[in-house]
Amino acid sequence: MRINGPTGPNGVSGNRGAKRSSASGSSFRVPTESSGAGSTAPTSQTSSVQDVSALLALQSVDDALTGRRRKAVRRGNKMLDLLDDLRLGLLGGTLPAHVLHQLEGLSAQIESSGDERIDAVLAEIELRAQVELAKLAHQQ
Repeated sequence: MRINGPTGPNGVSGNRGAKRSSASGSSFRVPTESSGAGSTAPTSQTSSVQDVSALLALQSVDDALTGRRRKAVRRGNKMLDLLDDLRLGLLGGTLPAHVLHQLEGLSAQIESSGDERIDAVLAEIELRAQVELAKLAHQQ
């Protein structure tokens, strides 16, 4: 079945140029053993499982740059979670001290991820965290 645009599916049509053979002109025959059924084509040699497992092991190894990116993204996500906890604490009237300490610790850990875009987003998150920490220090 073939679909031609938005009009819907059309049924499969046969070759219209082919002529039908008459029932008396052809017949179906099963090959006999003497006609080559015993001879088969040799199969090609299959690759070993060891080669495939070596490729899979190579793909699973993280390079240093990917590891740094993942670490930076995790750090950014953690800082955003802490900023959200800080916001909820301010709205609720209680400010958890452990959130402030964790936020100060994470904002002090400045490492490059090797990706300019990730580093730019992290810089904005760190700036926001420092602003919030400075505002809280000024209030106390």
